Amino acid sequence: MRPPLVLTIAGSDSDGASGIQADLKTFTALGVYGASAVSMICAVNTTGVQGTHYLPGEVVRSQIDAVVQDLLVDATKIGSLGSAAVVEAVSQEVRTHRSRMGRIVLDPVMVAADGSALISAEGARALRTSLVPQVDVLTPTMLEAAQLLGTGVATTIDEMREQALALRALGPQTVLVTGGRLVAEDVVDVLVHPGGTDLLRAERIPERRVRGAGTTLSAAIAAQLARIAEFDRAGELAEIGEEGTDDDMVTIVASAREFLASAVENADDWQVSQRPGGHGPLNHLITLDGD
Repeated sequence: MRPPLVLTIAGSDSDGASGIQADLKTFTALGVYGASAVSMICAVNTTGVQGTHYLPGEVVRSQIDAVVQDLLVDATKIGSLGSAAVVEAVSQEVRTHRSRMGRIVLDPVMVAADGSALISAEGARALRTSLVPQVDVLTPTMLEAAQLLGTGVATTIDEMREQALALRALGPQTVLVTGGRLVAEDVVDVLVHPGGTDLLRAERIPERRVRGAGTTLSAAIAAQLARIAEFDRAGELAEIGEEGTDDDMVTIVASAREFLASAVENADDWQVSQRPGGHGPLNHLITLDGD
């Protein structure tokens, strides 16, 4: 039996709420095997980032090499990278091993939930020029979309759509700009994909101080892409959507958003910290509940 497999290339978060830890929990919850390459180490807890420690590019590169030269990877999720050296190292690995990495999802992590910078200015520039053009799916927040484009943060849905289209013009087939920062009653995400443009709406959940939502969403998208690869191998792709298309990104993203919403909602009564008021984790264990 060959399970669907996703490689995550991202930072290690010590409190387990985001980064590689959240990715691996998401993969497990969605029935996908997870492999990993650590790009940076974040000392972080519910009160915020206490310190960031960048790894040498060669260390990151060697981890990716070890995975893709042996494991059967169906999709790759890239998260926080931290430095320009690591961005360039990952970009080179993608160029070298593109056929072994499956569909690639990039979550361009730049700022932590507490406002701490998670990438250098040089790293952000390298992200735009070296890595963004190579990926299949890009999932920036409104703030990250603006940073990648060197423009102001969108204030309307139309501006979000324009920025999503501008990012797609850089290379990715699919761009999902998440609209949590947009002042509106509902949360509206803008999805630009090969089939067109869609607005995805969801009820805003107030008073939830959680961290790792963006990480979990992009990881869930990568997991669904890996599952599609599994169905394709089994000759069951026609069951996914009309005529068996493997690029039904609306369905894929909607499924990932549903998982995220449930993980946020079911984290309401969780208490993992000794001190109240911080940013807690999502509940990635929802699919494992036997009740």
